[in-house]
Amino acid sequence: MKLARLFWSLGSILINGIIGIYIYMMSQAPQGKEERYQYINEHWDVFGSHWKVELLLMTLIAVGALYFAFRTQKISWTIVSVGQLILLLTYPFMLGGYRNTPIELAVMANEMATVVFIFGNVIFFTGLFLLYMKDVHLKRWLRIVAFSLSGIMLVVFLIVFAEVITWGQALAIAPLANIMYLINAYYGFKMTLEPQENS
Repeated sequence: MKLARLFWSLGSILINGIIGIYIYMMSQAPQGKEERYQYINEHWDVFGSHWKVELLLMTLIAVGALYFAFRTQKISWTIVSVGQLILLLTYPFMLGGYRNTPIELAVMANEMATVVFIFGNVIFFTGLFLLYMKDVHLKRWLRIVAFSLSGIMLVVFLIVFAEVITWGQALAIAPLANIMYLINAYYGFKMTLEPQENS
């Protein structure tokens, strides 16, 4: 139980730092597609290692979520777990599709990774939305913040998935995702694990 909480909370905290580092790394890359993929390959030791660390942290979050789903028997945790497992599928596309591949294949791998990432987040934030809707572990004001943020994130990822806006436009809400992960980390230490049959 303590290990599952540690996995969920530690993964949620550290993924914030990893995301920030990735944003900085990509800000240094050229804007053109060919130049960008060439830049990634020239710095593959950095990018490849970064994605492997990110994969590890996302796996820790998934393990924690799965444990909570089995222990609490709550559908919200089950949905969070499924979303997190879908998100893990993003990384093989990046780790296997970017390195020393033709530009056409790299672009295809990127498109596939993006679709999986967006859909995984739709499911993940649906679970969090349901979880925080009826939560009893957080203080009321923090539960409202968590419920609201997860709802906003869900709506944004839904409209990106529906191609109403682009993924690039949606990146404006990245700070909200950072706050959401920090709340998730805190929640991991506050929750109790009695089985329940509702959300």
